[in-house]
Amino acid sequence: MSMQIFIKEMKMTNLKRPMPGCKSLITLALTLSCMTTQSLADDDVVTLIEMGDLHGTLVPHAAIMKNPDGTERAVASAGGLARLKTVVDDIRADNPEAVLLSAGDLTHGSAETMFTVGDAMMIPMNAFGIDVYTPGNWDFGYGPAVFRNRFTSFGPKPTIPGNIRTMAAYIGCDDVPEIPGLTDADSGYTCSENTATAPFPTPEGASVIKANFTTVAANLYNAAPLPAPLHGKPVLPAFKMLERNGTKIAVIGITASIVPQQADTFNITFRFTQGVEELPGLIEQVKNLGAELIVVQSELGLSQNIKIAQSFEDIDVMYSAHTHEVTLGALLVTDKEVTRTTPGADLSPGERRQLANGAAIVVETNRDMYVGRLDLEMNGDHIVDFNWQAIPVDESVEEDPAMAQLVAAMEEDFIAGKDGEIIRHTFMPGGFLNPSLRGLQLVDDLDTVVGYTDTLLLRHHVLEDTLNNFLADAIRSVTDGVADVRNVPGWENGVDISMANGFRFGNAVLPGGAITLRDLYTWFPIAPAVNIADFSGQSIQNSLNTILGAVFDRNVFMQRGGWYLGLANMEQKIDLKNRPFSSSGSRIVETKIGGKPLDLGKRYVFASCYGHGNPLDDVCRTGGGANHKFFQLADADDYSSAISLAEPVNKVGVIIGPNVKQVAPDNFLHPVHALRRYLDSLVDNTVTEAQFGTGQGRVITVDSKNPGNLPQAESEQIGQPDNTPDPTLVQPPFGAGPTFFSGHAGHNH
Repeated sequence: MSMQIFIKEMKMTNLKRPMPGCKSLITLALTLSCMTTQSLADDDVVTLIEMGDLHGTLVPHAAIMKNPDGTERAVASAGGLARLKTVVDDIRADNPEAVLLSAGDLTHGSAETMFTVGDAMMIPMNAFGIDVYTPGNWDFGYGPAVFRNRFTSFGPKPTIPGNIRTMAAYIGCDDVPEIPGLTDADSGYTCSENTATAPFPTPEGASVIKANFTTVAANLYNAAPLPAPLHGKPVLPAFKMLERNGTKIAVIGITASIVPQQADTFNITFRFTQGVEELPGLIEQVKNLGAELIVVQSELGLSQNIKIAQSFEDIDVMYSAHTHEVTLGALLVTDKEVTRTTPGADLSPGERRQLANGAAIVVETNRDMYVGRLDLEMNGDHIVDFNWQAIPVDESVEEDPAMAQLVAAMEEDFIAGKDGEIIRHTFMPGGFLNPSLRGLQLVDDLDTVVGYTDTLLLRHHVLEDTLNNFLADAIRSVTDGVADVRNVPGWENGVDISMANGFRFGNAVLPGGAITLRDLYTWFPIAPAVNIADFSGQSIQNSLNTILGAVFDRNVFMQRGGWYLGLANMEQKIDLKNRPFSSSGSRIVETKIGGKPLDLGKRYVFASCYGHGNPLDDVCRTGGGANHKFFQLADADDYSSAISLAEPVNKVGVIIGPNVKQVAPDNFLHPVHALRRYLDSLVDNTVTEAQFGTGQGRVITVDSKNPGNLPQAESEQIGQPDNTPDPTLVQPPFGAGPTFFSGHAGHNH
């Protein structure tokens, strides 16, 4: 019996809470054996459905899922929009007045979204009936014209630039099939594009698909180079008021504040804040409008969202996104403590006291692998009880047939037809102009098998990770093999180091599985150009220490998000428990390059990736480089064609006002090209644990106070053993390092 049928047979007139110690109905699907007679009263229940950080993932994929006890299981096929729709519809069948919330990184994360600037995702997402959405940092990744035309309901709608028009034209409203009950006239589905933008309208069919749902963010403002009268004005509404079961609900949005630290092209015409200065006034405003339940959905990440929930007593629910954590048990947060509730169990007396005293409920889900369901029993403007489930979207969930049909329509151009051909797709980054056939070319079926693995490939750890080891090694191997490199004065010994960004997104490939082209694009679903420059050892060391700070800072508002980098031809010892102090400076205790201690004064040749529009001294989040060059393919259609070095197309004035110049060459080498070439060079095209596994110790945590910098105990490998309320979280939400720096010397956080 499928999960969907099983649940429908178990429909009840009230919402049941699993007995303490029993397994949750949807969490373990077919193994449910008991339910308590205790229930949440229907008339007083508000149900919030939460799905976040979907990252452009349309179709199912392999995944590592968490069990209620925190252990893990490998799933060959999880997620996908058709399964998500099944779970959402089942919850709505239980409670037709359920509120569907979504936050974070919707239009980015796959080849389908990258090559259509998000349109392939927007068409099916517009069929979900989202009540309130808050954008993530990667939703800004296609530039301000795309963001404003897609998500804003007021303010300027810039003309879509020529390079974006090429990509936006691949999918339009005319490509939406009429599916009964989903996209037909009776369903209420709408699809529209902005084309009448003055004074230069975007041509018909070349604009982006608009969101048909409300998008909110309190911390996003207009800025130069827009006209001065618009500066400081909000780009989006700060909140939306709803009413369900007689309860007035305010949903306040906070978008990602880290966008200014990403590629400069993301930020044109925008100014971001942390959202904390706006919250007091907004909370007062929604209370004056009668709000009885205040929900903040925030893309700041779990660490900052916990801190905000601790700091604002009127917040009832904090729906967190950005950090890709899954809270199997909801977090109860007060100004003094953070408590993880037990999945599937009733609240303890102490937890009930916390709730009665105003504790906020903080929850987060992870990509398309989970849907959150939060049932809140209300007594006026007080939550008196709740039930949280992080529902796994695994193989036991049947696909919704109508949504599966709509997704298939979006996938059609990316899969080879009966004649073996696919539709060519071109991605032209900021500064590239029409015509197409310049930039990154996709000419292969996304399901093309490009390699194999005997080990898990997934960004699964906050420090060293097998996948990142493989990515960094691939870029170094391919770039080091380019003969032109050794012809540059000072580069005679080739590429010294490479690094892979600490992204959290990407599909899993299970041991024994095939790696597809689709998988490669989920690991690099952006269009950086592979580049090279030389750096001082001091610049490299400072950059890596800054990145460690962004991951582990005790001041959570200084955490940037993202995990640590993958390192090639480098090893490090770091101390996350005792550092940094001014007496020790860096969290890094020792760095070796090529087996030798890093020389701060030496120049090292560094190859990795470059975000289009960034300063021309950047390689993979490291600034201060010289002799900046790009790698280019002889044939943009052939990833295996000859590679040569090329000078930047433009070196100065890359971004002036709204105008962006091309920097990388037309046929720039993309990381996916490098990964395919490297896989071709491996024995049997296979990634192995022996070659790339974390047992090599590229990053080791040590106790620098002990002689010899001996490794820390396993329980202390990420710093403090007591810095998280939930041991299943990947990244310690309260940072790592001397407890004093957290601002609370007397207790853990």
